[in-house]
Amino acid sequence: MSVSLSDIVMQYPGTRALDSVSVDFRFDEVHGLIGENGAGKTTLVSILGGSKQPTAGRIRVDGAEATLASAGDALRKGIAHVSQEGSLVPALSAVQNILLGDEPRMALGIIDRRALKRRAAALMTQWFPDVSIDLDTPVESLPMADQKIIEIVRALRSDIRLLILDEPTATLPSREKESLWGIIRSLPARGVGIVLISHFLSEVKALSDRITVLRDGRHIATRPAGETTEAQLVDHMLQRSGKPTATEAEAARAHQPGQTVFEVDGWRAGNVRVDRFAIRAGEIVGLIGLTGAGHFGFARSIYTGEGIVAGRALFKGEPLARIDARRMRKRGVAFIPDQRMENSLVADWDVRENLAMVHPAHAAVGGLGVLSRARERREAGSIMELLNVKAHSSAQLVKDLSGGNKQKVSIGKWLYGAEDRYGLVIFVEPTEGVDIGAKREIHTQIRRLAAQGAAVIVTSSDLMEVAEISDRVVPFVSGRANGEIARPDFSENTFISAMAGVRP
Repeated sequence: MSVSLSDIVMQYPGTRALDSVSVDFRFDEVHGLIGENGAGKTTLVSILGGSKQPTAGRIRVDGAEATLASAGDALRKGIAHVSQEGSLVPALSAVQNILLGDEPRMALGIIDRRALKRRAAALMTQWFPDVSIDLDTPVESLPMADQKIIEIVRALRSDIRLLILDEPTATLPSREKESLWGIIRSLPARGVGIVLISHFLSEVKALSDRITVLRDGRHIATRPAGETTEAQLVDHMLQRSGKPTATEAEAARAHQPGQTVFEVDGWRAGNVRVDRFAIRAGEIVGLIGLTGAGHFGFARSIYTGEGIVAGRALFKGEPLARIDARRMRKRGVAFIPDQRMENSLVADWDVRENLAMVHPAHAAVGGLGVLSRARERREAGSIMELLNVKAHSSAQLVKDLSGGNKQKVSIGKWLYGAEDRYGLVIFVEPTEGVDIGAKREIHTQIRRLAAQGAAVIVTSSDLMEVAEISDRVVPFVSGRANGEIARPDFSENTFISAMAGVRP
């Protein structure tokens, strides 16, 4: 019992996103699907989930030819898709989200709230009897892992036989990841196959029965997970020459930090306390900490001013009387936030419109002060080339891009028309939900910015990422900056000890 895709082609103007891809997904397995961002994973599962229709190719469900013209068609065939970006309504309760669009009703179409709660609770008990979630709580107040479970339960409320999970653990802390792993492993034994997309190769290896690799829109291999190594998977995914590009070579050059760009003293913002912090031109400083430790809050506060109650801040030696996003942007501070589709991008705008969001006038205003679409397209093309954004053109909607390419656009909108105007660039979770290839490219851009003289702050829950790109690291514990760690002392044990408040 399976869904088989045969010779699937997806052609966009000037770009073939999928080139004769054939693969089958069984209902009794976890099937990992990997590849660089832009390799075709999102397009393939969009076809599988009915939200896109292929240019050519055939789909069979249990051997019978099928047409999946919509997500509704796919659901009727037992296929559901839980996307990377999420689709919950934050202000609604877990109960309301689980049965959104399928609420039990009384006379005159009034929602039967008692029946609603009984049915939602029954679905939770049916699929996740060992999970305890307050279903009356607005989902925006729930931990990210619980939100993902609510999405999965909503998908499983129909007669589902194949569940597509796109980066389900990308934003989760380690403990919550392990909880969701157990849930994923349990579903095939209950008749629900899983298609798992994840940029964590160790996760794909640990959870999958078989793994399919896509590269440049082509099917490269499908192999039993137990018979392949992570190194082999990376080789299948990338298969590059190994020669650095010009941008990579520029970013790799050794650099000496310059003058101090930004500094704070006696900083208090919300629960964050920082006695002293300074960063110099050309430096990359990593901020780390356990969940709620204050490192993310500090990074946001020095750009948005959110929650500031005390402290002195200087930018290039000049005191800052007031901090807010507009003033900091004018000073030369860029801020690339996490949760890009909520905080950075507009899903229904195209790539050009998103890239032009921050500096439309600077890059594209003609002599009469009128926006020039031609100049916008040229500038957008330049940024897309710089960041290797894989899209059929700058007119492609951002919501149709892969996760890594969305993240590149989130970064690119600050580079568009900027002409090196930024002295400080702040990244929060810069490679959230992207694959190994896109992660390398984003790291290259971070190093390039530093090599050009920007001071760069990177706040990330990925300790290996912080270790790879930072010159020094500032750990946060219970809302306070806890000293700093120099690059020669970097190690996972050192980071974890510092995050726990234990210093040698």
